[in-house]
Amino acid sequence: MNSREKFLSVMRMSGGDYTGVEIPVVEFGYWAGTIRRWSGEGLKIVSPVPESISDGIAIMANRNIYADMEKAGDLNVGPVFGLDQYLTKFPVDYSPGFKRQVIDKTETHIIYKDSYGVTNKNDINITSLPMEIAHPVKDWDSWNEYKQYYGPDSIEGKLPPDWTGLVKRLKNRDFPIRLGGTNGGFLGFPRAIMGITTYMMTLHDDPALIHDICETFLNFLISYYGRIAQDIDIDCVLIWEDMAGKGGSLISPAHYKEFLTPRYKKMVSFAKDAGIDIVLTDSDGYVEDILPLIIETGVTGMYPFERAAGNDMLRIRKNYPDFQLIGGIDKRVLFEGSTREKIDQELEIVEKMLRKGRYIPHIDHFVSQDCTWDNFSYYRNRLNEIIDCF
Repeated sequence: MNSREKFLSVMRMSGGDYTGVEIPVVEFGYWAGTIRRWSGEGLKIVSPVPESISDGIAIMANRNIYADMEKAGDLNVGPVFGLDQYLTKFPVDYSPGFKRQVIDKTETHIIYKDSYGVTNKNDINITSLPMEIAHPVKDWDSWNEYKQYYGPDSIEGKLPPDWTGLVKRLKNRDFPIRLGGTNGGFLGFPRAIMGITTYMMTLHDDPALIHDICETFLNFLISYYGRIAQDIDIDCVLIWEDMAGKGGSLISPAHYKEFLTPRYKKMVSFAKDAGIDIVLTDSDGYVEDILPLIIETGVTGMYPFERAAGNDMLRIRKNYPDFQLIGGIDKRVLFEGSTREKIDQELEIVEKMLRKGRYIPHIDHFVSQDCTWDNFSYYRNRLNEIIDCF
């Protein structure tokens, strides 16, 4: 099987029956600084990470649809371990497409406006996520001005270039494609354009505004995704939220049911009508307290399940035997100073998970610079051996 066939076979399998099923051998991705570290620890570099990509920028472990996409694709690690292609993001743009504007730049930091109109501050080498210092949407007036960019007439201009050629190239592809990415959710989008504090306050002070933002974005997504799915065979829809931290969900169950549940249900309905039977949610943080709410909407799976936040993969599988699970391997066992015994203990959990089915294992997010090449190599070779047994 190719990467796409493997992904679909696991997502659609019944229980632990591996008849006609092959588990994809994949990773989520790596921070650029991780690959640079590994180049000094034994990784043979086939294609150096460009200097324009700072240590804090992600390198995806998949085959990008275009060479120049939001994040570069890995050309160095995957071939060493015979990795399959990860679930590839179809190139979409949820922003109004504002031109990036540098406001201030010194020897130590940079302040700029991005394509959403958000003002960000970061260190000059962009080694971390930016600090957001101003947002374009604050109230009804600013939202009514902003929402003009999310009408049906905006869709055609957001399609990738050479549409006809792209459709032909993707027709017989060997890797899976998802519709959905960063900010493509109903908490993710309003938070991106309002900032977390304003968003949280507005949930309470002016819920009608949040409803209007969510409904406008929902209609935009259905039009946008529907146009793409007319011509391209899509493997899954991803609802991106990052709706939780280490302490749990950012919003209450009541807020989830009011603002997210109806939009999730409509996205699931859209996906089914479009012939897409896999709908995933992406969130960092501790998600076990909101999983029941997500599953009730018809969403079929989730990733990446960060272990440092307290997510227990075996408990999740026991509670939700048919839910599709991806990721969930604790990256901390690969940190410098860890042992092979700790790695083996983590992989024992993976083996138990695989026996239950509908699980694709990989490190629980991007592999960080704390992880040594020796530990990663041992882990990846052992995981490949475990997967071979299935």
